[in-house]
Amino acid sequence: MPKQAPIIYRTHIKPEWLDYNNHMNVAYYVLIFDLAGTELVSQLGLSEAVTNASQISWMVLENHITYNNEVVLDQLVEVRCQLIDHDSKRLHLYFEMFAQHPDGSEYLASTLEQMAMCVDLSSRSSCPFPVEIAENIATLAAQQSTLASPANIGRKIGIRRA
Repeated sequence: MPKQAPIIYRTHIKPEWLDYNNHMNVAYYVLIFDLAGTELVSQLGLSEAVTNASQISWMVLENHITYNNEVVLDQLVEVRCQLIDHDSKRLHLYFEMFAQHPDGSEYLASTLEQMAMCVDLSSRSSCPFPVEIAENIATLAAQQSTLASPANIGRKIGIRRA
């Protein structure tokens, strides 16, 4: 069994993603996580083509993001995704974005905890995942069953006082 969640998405930081501090703007972290989420659900069988044919899709209900370390122009980032929990309609996901230093070593740049839901676009309401996709989700859950629970899931925002 794996010791860490698999890499599901890779990209290099683009010039248009930088802000006036000359590092990636906060909005683009979310974009990268969204692209990674789209890749994940495609791997599970819920691609754009499937959605177009079936009118079954997914939508994000909630995101909690941390910005741990900056990333800059042209850096490679890799996103790992861990399935924390699931039921017939929802996925509780945890993403980690790792950036690479010029020497190839990596560091944690950002995390995103997410709740996503399966939806029927014809009624704009929640629905169970189709059987084949639910089976793929169960397989992923089994593959990741030995992964440790991430330390910072369920975090609460607030000013820490001594």
